[in-house]
Amino acid sequence: MGKVHLMPQTFELASGEKTKLVFQFDETVGGYGYSLVQDDGQKKQIVSAELQPLIRGDRFNLYPQSIEQVTPHLLKLSGTKSENGAVLFAWSGTVASDPGTGWLRFEIELAGEGGLTVGATRLEPEITIGLGELPPYERGDHVWFKTNIDNPTKWNDEARGNDFPACYYYDSYKKFGVMLFFDMSAMGWMAKAGVARFLHYRCGLRREYENGSGSLEIGLLGDTPVQADIPLDGTRFVYGIRCLSMEEPPTEQSAVVDLVEACLHFAPKETATPPNADSWRQFSVKCAEDLLNTDACWSNNGAYDMLIPYVNGISPAWEESFRAKGLSVDFRNQPGLDAALMMIHPLTELAHSSNAPVYAELRDKVWKFIGNMADEFLGGRPRVWGTWQYIYLLQEWWRAAWFEEDAGTCTRIEEEVKQIVIPMAKRCSYMFPLSFRVPELVKHGNGDNYPAAGAYSYFMLLLYKATKDAEYLQEAERSLKVLLQLPVNSLHQESFLLSMAVQAADGLGKETGDAAYGEAYRYLLAQNLRMMYWYDDPGFPDYRLWGMFQACTPMLYPAFFENIECTARIVSTLKGKEFSEGLLLALNQARTNNFYCFPRCLPDRYRLSELDYIPLENLGTLEDDKTGYAGQEIYGAGQTFRAAMLWDEWLVSADPGIYLMNMDGYELIRKSEKRASRTFMVVNLEPVEKVSRLSTNIPGAKVAVYKDEADTGEVITTDEAGDLILRLSPIERLLLTIPAAV
Repeated sequence: MGKVHLMPQTFELASGEKTKLVFQFDETVGGYGYSLVQDDGQKKQIVSAELQPLIRGDRFNLYPQSIEQVTPHLLKLSGTKSENGAVLFAWSGTVASDPGTGWLRFEIELAGEGGLTVGATRLEPEITIGLGELPPYERGDHVWFKTNIDNPTKWNDEARGNDFPACYYYDSYKKFGVMLFFDMSAMGWMAKAGVARFLHYRCGLRREYENGSGSLEIGLLGDTPVQADIPLDGTRFVYGIRCLSMEEPPTEQSAVVDLVEACLHFAPKETATPPNADSWRQFSVKCAEDLLNTDACWSNNGAYDMLIPYVNGISPAWEESFRAKGLSVDFRNQPGLDAALMMIHPLTELAHSSNAPVYAELRDKVWKFIGNMADEFLGGRPRVWGTWQYIYLLQEWWRAAWFEEDAGTCTRIEEEVKQIVIPMAKRCSYMFPLSFRVPELVKHGNGDNYPAAGAYSYFMLLLYKATKDAEYLQEAERSLKVLLQLPVNSLHQESFLLSMAVQAADGLGKETGDAAYGEAYRYLLAQNLRMMYWYDDPGFPDYRLWGMFQACTPMLYPAFFENIECTARIVSTLKGKEFSEGLLLALNQARTNNFYCFPRCLPDRYRLSELDYIPLENLGTLEDDKTGYAGQEIYGAGQTFRAAMLWDEWLVSADPGIYLMNMDGYELIRKSEKRASRTFMVVNLEPVEKVSRLSTNIPGAKVAVYKDEADTGEVITTDEAGDLILRLSPIERLLLTIPAAV
C-alpha cells in the first residue's frame, strides 16, 4: 500500500485482545489521527478519544501526513510540524505490532537544525492516550471500580522515585484496559540539555475538567511548566501501547502483576561489558583484599579494630547533609557494625567453600569486631533504631552464626527476637514504622517502612525452619498477610525488603502447601521489579543502569548493595518455577551492569580512593547526578561476595552470550553439613546455537542435565581441567546439578 496524501484512507494494526490501532485521515489537522477500537468480529467500538496525535504539546501534536503499510505488522509514518506558516521540523517513524505479546511499539525521530524551546505554558512534549469523556458518576461508581497503576513508585504518599516508566488503566464501563511503557534509554531529550525526566514527569492518569464534561488521559504526563530547549536532530520518542479487553475488572494487585510481566518484553538482549571488568570471582577476591586495607577501611578506638562505613571515612553526601543541620560526622571514628553484619553471611560461606585464603583472613577479622560490639547491639539498650536495619542486621547475624554453628550467638539473637522484635511487630500490627525506640517499642519520628514486614516474615521463616518453634511460622504468615493487604502504592521504601518478601512467599508456599502464596509470590515479585531500573540513562554515557535497583523511592539513584540483594534473592526463588525470558534478560543486565559501580570500571573522575574493588554506593542519574557522592560503601562491599556466589564462583563461561546463575545461594545450611551438589541455570541468550565450554574446577565431576525441570538422563563428566562442553539451542535454558567440592 503506497503513500496517501489527498484521499482519506484507513490503516490498521492489531493490538492485544480484540483491539486495533486505527489511523484515519483528519482534514482539520491535515494528517492521520489514531483511535483504539475494540473489534470482536461482531461489533466495533471506539474505546479511546478519536483522531489523536502521536505526541502532544503546543509545539508538537504530531499527526502523520504520510503512511505506508510495509507489512501487516509494520507502518512507516512521516510528516512535518509547522508554526506560523514555517516548518519547525520534519519527523519520521514506525509503528510495529507484535502479535505474540500484543504490544505496539512506536519509534519517532525528529530532524531539523538547532533546538526547540518548550514549556512556556505547559510542560511538553507529552505522550498520552486520550480515553474520552469522563464516565457518568465519575466521582462515585467510576472511582470505585476503575483500576489505575501509576508510576514511578513513591513513598509516604509523596516522594517519587525514578524507576518504572509505565502505567495501566482499566475502564469498567467500556471493559477495556490499556498499558503504556516508555523507553527512557532511547529518549535523549530527557537530559540536562532538555527536560529533567521524573523531576517533572510521571506515568499515569490525568483528569481534565476544561472541556464540558471533562476527559481522561493516560501516559507520560508533565506536572509543572518548565521552559527548556530540546535539540531537534535525532531526538526520539519510543514507547509501547498494549490494549486489553476484559469482562471483569482486574484488582490493583493483579494489574501490577500483569503490567510488570508484560513490560519485561522490553528487557534488552544486548549488554555492554564495562572496561576492565573481569569475573565476579576475581572482583570478589580483590574486594576482600581491599577490605583488609587497615588505613582505608579500619580504625581503632583504643580497645579494638573497627570496620568503618566508608573507605577513608569519606562520604561527601553525608557530610553535606550533616552540615545543613549544623552538625558534623566523623566516619573515621564511627564503628561500622552494620558494615560488618551486612557482609558476614556471604563472607562466612565463601571462606568455607573457596580456596582463596583472603576470605578466611577477612572473616576472622570481621567476626572479632562483631564480637567486640555485640553488647552494643543486643540486650535492649535504650536507643532509636531504623526498623529495617534492626531486623535485617539481626537476620544476617543469626544466619551467619547458624552456618558457623555458634549456638551461643544464635541463642542471644533469638532472645532478642522474643523480647524486642516480635513484641514490636505485634504492637505496630506488622505495619512497621521507619524508626522505633527501644525499650518502649514505639514509633519514633515520621515515616513508614511497610516492606520491613517482608524482611520480618523471611527472618521468622528461617527461625522456624531452624528451630521448629510454631510461633515463628505464625509470625511469618501474619506479617506477610498484612503486607499483602496494603495499597499497592504503599510498599516502596527499601527495594530489597521486597525481595525478602518474595523469598518469604516462596518459602511459606513450600512450608504450608497453601497455593495462595503462589499468587502472593507473583505480586511481590512484580512490586520488587517496579523498583528496578528499566532503562539506561542517556545523559550518562560512562555507565549503564538497566537491571539495577533504586535503593529506596526518594533516593533517585541505583545503589550497589540493593542491586545485588534484590537480584540474588530473586534468583534464589526461581528453582522449580516458570518465568519469562524477559526476567532472564533483566538479570543478565544486572550481571553485567553492576560492574560499573566499581572505580576499576569507571573513568578516573569517579575515583574516591586508591581502592579499585570496593564499590561506589550509588551511580548518579539525571535526577541526582552526583555519581558516588555517598562514598565507597564498605557496608555494601560484601555484596561483591554475594555476586560471585550468584554468577561465577563455582561455574564459569568465557562466552558473554551464555548466562549462568547459581539457583541455591540462600539455602539454610550449616558448615558441618556436606553439600551434595549445587544447581545452576545455564541459558543461551542468543538466537543461534552455541557450543560452550564451562569450567567447574572439579575434574571428573559427573554433571546431571535437566530441561524444564525434568531429568534428561544425560550426564556429562568434566575433563582433567574440570571443564565440560555444552551444546545449547537458541534461547535454550538448562539446569545443571554439579557435585560440590565443599
